[in-house]
Amino acid sequence: MAENISSQNSFKEGCTFYGLEISTKVWIPDTFFLNGKSSYLHKITVPNKFIRLRKDGQLKYSMRLTVKASCPMHLRKYPLDTQACPLEIGSYAYPSTDVLYSWNGDDAVTVSKDVVFVTVRFSEYHTIKPYQYREGGRDDQRSILTVSFVIQRRRGYFILQIYAPCAMIVGASWVSFWINRSDAAGRVAVGATTVLTMVTMGFGGRGREKVGSATAIDWFVIMCFTFVFAALVEYAFVNFIDNYEKQQIKKQLELDREKKKKKEEAIGSIAEPQDTPVTQPTVRFQEDTDKNTRVKNTDESLRQQQKQLQQLMQGQRLTSLRRRPFTTGRLSLEKSAYRNRHIASKVDSYARILFPVTFAFLNVMYWTLFLLIMDDEIVSPVQP
Repeated sequence: MAENISSQNSFKEGCTFYGLEISTKVWIPDTFFLNGKSSYLHKITVPNKFIRLRKDGQLKYSMRLTVKASCPMHLRKYPLDTQACPLEIGSYAYPSTDVLYSWNGDDAVTVSKDVVFVTVRFSEYHTIKPYQYREGGRDDQRSILTVSFVIQRRRGYFILQIYAPCAMIVGASWVSFWINRSDAAGRVAVGATTVLTMVTMGFGGRGREKVGSATAIDWFVIMCFTFVFAALVEYAFVNFIDNYEKQQIKKQLELDREKKKKKEEAIGSIAEPQDTPVTQPTVRFQEDTDKNTRVKNTDESLRQQQKQLQQLMQGQRLTSLRRRPFTTGRLSLEKSAYRNRHIASKVDSYARILFPVTFAFLNVMYWTLFLLIMDDEIVSPVQP
């Protein structure tokens, strides 16, 4: 056909045919996109396709299509990743013995500079040498063309939308460390608000990719949520210490009062002052008793006098003890209360330093790992 048209020499520069009438009279290969999911032909105002016949008999067939194709990705580094998305072109029915596809020079594929996406950008693209592909269940091979588009995420978009707000929420949760621990309503309000905000922003985002494993942004959100929740738990711990020590001091004071009361009652019952006068026993000497009887009576009276004197001395000592104030228990309680207040204040003081330093350190580790250490898992088209 090309030789006949060329020999007639009826076209100097060739001619162009529009519409569908001529396409029904010319053989056109059944080209399709192997990894295409959906596509449509633009038809406004007419179907956007044409056939151009050159003077040497060659035909150029062109149409305007919008194709939605699948792109295999590894999203462990999302949104700090780089992906390669292939577009595979071939014949649906004709084997490679009938139809061969090849690129028309090195600049066969071009990307318009006006194409701009919000979340990704084209970093580069390259064509792959045509190869033969055998589909499962078929005996023949088909000719395949592949172009690979390398895309990168726009990190600034994700930093402004997710990373920066999450970090600011974490910083807002640290305000509770400077609020007086007696202001329970204020500290709980700050902690609960930051936790709920982090849950809504970090775990309720609908714009993120739906994957079955944790991505880089998921780990960052989990880290931020952990710090926010830990700030709320920190106040619960401080409040527990404060209330626990107050209860202990209250119980100790009650026990001391009971002990003091019992001691006073015991001292009052034992050490009552002796109101009855002590009379000196008289020793009668009978003239008709013998010498041994007189000595025995004298010894017994001396022992009774010594016993009465000891009782008087013991009563005076207990009375003096009764009048001594109980200052030792009060001093120990004051020391215990000061020590526990000091512990609660120390927890807040340490948290003011420990939380920011730890968060900054983990951020350095996070960005170093996902930007410098971990490589991008770019899926390259495999040539069978």
